[in-house]
Amino acid sequence: MNKFFSNIPPVEFTKIKFTQKIIKSVNLKPNLIIRGISENSNEIGIDYGFFALAGSKTHGALYVKDAITKGANLIITDTQGLKIIGEMQLHTAIIIFSEPRKLISEIATYFFTKIPPHIVGITGTNGKTSVAHYIRQFWENLGYNSASIGTTGVNGFINFKTQYTTPDAITLRWYLNKLVKKGVNKIALEASSHGLVQHRLNGIKMSIGVFTNLSRDHYDFHGNINSYFDAKAILFKKLVEENGGAAIAIDGPKGDLMLKIAQSRIPKIITVGEKKEANLRILSQTLTDKGQKLKFSWNENEYVIDLKLFGNFQAQNVLLTFACMNLLEKDIEKNKNYAISLLSKLKPVPGRMQEVASKKNGAKIFVDFAHTPDALESMLKSVRSHFIGKIHLIFGAGGNRDIGKRSIMGKIASKLSDHVIITDDNPRFENPSTIRSQIMKFCPKAIEIADRSEAILAGVDQLKNGDALIIAGKGHENFQIYGNNEYPFNDSEEASFAIEALGEKL
Repeated sequence: MNKFFSNIPPVEFTKIKFTQKIIKSVNLKPNLIIRGISENSNEIGIDYGFFALAGSKTHGALYVKDAITKGANLIITDTQGLKIIGEMQLHTAIIIFSEPRKLISEIATYFFTKIPPHIVGITGTNGKTSVAHYIRQFWENLGYNSASIGTTGVNGFINFKTQYTTPDAITLRWYLNKLVKKGVNKIALEASSHGLVQHRLNGIKMSIGVFTNLSRDHYDFHGNINSYFDAKAILFKKLVEENGGAAIAIDGPKGDLMLKIAQSRIPKIITVGEKKEANLRILSQTLTDKGQKLKFSWNENEYVIDLKLFGNFQAQNVLLTFACMNLLEKDIEKNKNYAISLLSKLKPVPGRMQEVASKKNGAKIFVDFAHTPDALESMLKSVRSHFIGKIHLIFGAGGNRDIGKRSIMGKIASKLSDHVIITDDNPRFENPSTIRSQIMKFCPKAIEIADRSEAILAGVDQLKNGDALIIAGKGHENFQIYGNNEYPFNDSEEASFAIEALGEKL
């Protein structure tokens, strides 16, 4: 049984207003009571509604009998599901819709009725987590109860772990309902392409939409860059309120196109970038081994701030955050200088160019989530500007994911790093040695060390004065996935263990 529905009042079926027309209903009774919903038959309890949906490998209708055995009194499915169920001669209520997946989030609102009045949705290939955390930090510095929801979990006023960047529709509604009950009314929410396409955010109106960038990722799911972009665009086409706002990074590919989409229905837009036409324009950055000094223009005035953040890409993330505050918080313009000073207080996000250790000789070690070609390239180029020594890189690639990006990342690593160690990431159900060899083929100068812990120890050991080591790919993750098993593993902790083992602890 799904734990989210314990102590939640049941819902009368007659009170549910469906946004889709019912194609067909069977055995439906007007006095039907639903005590919960799920698309997983293992989470069904007494008087639950079971969403029997088409998946990538199978159809949920095949698990209808299991759901009914556990207590389901309503089956919601599509025409394909009806064909499967029709042969079972069931007496349970069945409703057929053309797109039942879209209804999960909407029906969940009848159980979890509260939703924060201010939600910022952030989409893009890279930077979502950083922007979400920075927005939450900014709100906290202004004295508001706030939270961020995304890859690193639910963070802020209360904390939960999440399985996906954008939680499934039911879990997300439960989080939002819980946060409001705890007094949180401002949320920064990562909107992944999977979450957008799979309608996990349906019915959730965003006050502000943010677009960070677009580069190759998730081709195993979307197929190509255009489908991937279309998924991201759903945020601005459907979810941002018509009287809401948008913060758009316009420098990268598809930035101008996303801007046009936003302009078609969203009245308040702030653009960010180095281009002259950007509303918040990056003028210059001075990168050091302590962080960076950022110069930018806003409303024909120039400002300079010190950031304790590594990576030149952080300028865009920080200014997207400031754009959101200008769109959402009315007092920002009145207290502009104070608001700008708060940008200097932003702290690194776990696993995002996070300094986790240093050697006695001054060499520094970073953990970064970079797992796409664009993110890896941007990160390595940026780190090169921060340090005078050599750049060391440890990385691998996740199994059962976009295979095509492995060769690209191998080339980038070879070109932009002085020393490279190829190791295991999350192999999942692929042969780990095959993954490593696919990268090594395009990064011939690399050393191959399968065990990630040994790789980190070797990487730390070879650092000289002025050098920097980046352990890339897994960021904040506390596990490593081999097959069906998750083993405890954290890059940051492993770096600390290596420092201690080598007698380098300061």
